[in-house]
Amino acid sequence: MNVTGIIAEYNPFHNGHAYHLKEARRLTDADYLIVVMSGNFVQRGEPAIIHKYARTGTALSEGADLVLELPVCYSSGSAEFFAGGSISLLSGLGCVDHLCFGSESSDLPVLMDAAMILKEEPAPYQEALRQFLKAGNSFPLARSKALIRCGHASAASVLSEPNNTLGVEYMKAMLQQKSSISPVTIRRLGSGYHEKGLSGTFCSATALRSVLTESVQDTGNFVLFPDTAAKMIPESSLSLLREAWNHTFPILPDDLSAILHYRLLTASSWEEFSCCFDIPPDLARRIFRLRSSFVNFDSFAELVKTRNMTSLTVRRALLHILLDLPSSEIPRDRSCPYAKVLGFRKEAAPLLKEITEKGHLPLILRPADAPDILHSFYSSDEKTRTLSLAMFKRDILASRIYNSLVTARYGTQIPDDYRQKMILM
Repeated sequence: MNVTGIIAEYNPFHNGHAYHLKEARRLTDADYLIVVMSGNFVQRGEPAIIHKYARTGTALSEGADLVLELPVCYSSGSAEFFAGGSISLLSGLGCVDHLCFGSESSDLPVLMDAAMILKEEPAPYQEALRQFLKAGNSFPLARSKALIRCGHASAASVLSEPNNTLGVEYMKAMLQQKSSISPVTIRRLGSGYHEKGLSGTFCSATALRSVLTESVQDTGNFVLFPDTAAKMIPESSLSLLREAWNHTFPILPDDLSAILHYRLLTASSWEEFSCCFDIPPDLARRIFRLRSSFVNFDSFAELVKTRNMTSLTVRRALLHILLDLPSSEIPRDRSCPYAKVLGFRKEAAPLLKEITEKGHLPLILRPADAPDILHSFYSSDEKTRTLSLAMFKRDILASRIYNSLVTARYGTQIPDDYRQKMILM
């Protein structure tokens, strides 16, 4: 059995994602494609534009055989945590041979060289990085300057592109975890990751979200699905998105505003924020001090950010405050203690059997069974059992918060994870 893994957000699914799935199967001659996908909150520190079960349906309709949910502590983390949790999940299945990811470079040896440098972190690089961070540079800029100073200009160049950066983090995680998975990369086609215009056949998810968001903001909720966006989405997936349009989708970052503002106002001190994942004390103090100036999610993130702190860092911090995600619940080794199934194709039944027999992670098909499954699987490991249960409960909370955003915007009630059946195609 030849199995290839893909790590994705599909926020939302578009032609480029369909191309990736087809090329991944072709390049690796895969019998099965497993997608590890972010749930209802994504790495940008905001809610997904459309809920996870709709995105699961589009992935399955375009060729994925199995879709697993990446726990929210990883899906909302930095590139390093996002990659580490994803690789841990794929490795834990015990049957994944390849990871296929997109990159601007598509030069695997160059990407691997950069991954090796970041894994080893030579002493001169560490010292240079410390100096540039102390000088007030953001982490990405400080890292780039440190790599150049230490004679690794090619690595700095590679890490200037977002998909390259994620690819490097995937490979770094493979090295750190001694994973047997082999990396394969596909050159990214069409628009750049951050481009906001729609043109050609392949666009960026950023551009697609921008068009969908502007359609709602300019004309109100009840408008037709924009034709310009429809051209960028595969036909078989488009029907699913049209069905959800103005019913459960799109969800915008500012839909978080009211519930986040309430959470900020109810804090008694900045220490409540500093206990949350990936929030250093200086950022916690700044958020607490500025909370009275809160207008909405987007503007507050821009207000809080500083010269040495990116807006994405702030957005993720705000999301972790909202989710009340404590640092104590984040595994230091970035391990993923379970595999929660969002959907699969009926033809993939042999794959599920393979995972059950060869994997070293519990497979959760029904969330209601999760407590019993985790208790049984980790019966002799109290620490992992406690951590896995806490992580799973945080995923459930994240989905309930997301569903409340959908209800507030559209009046539509989405079943929570305990009542939502996984997608079977």
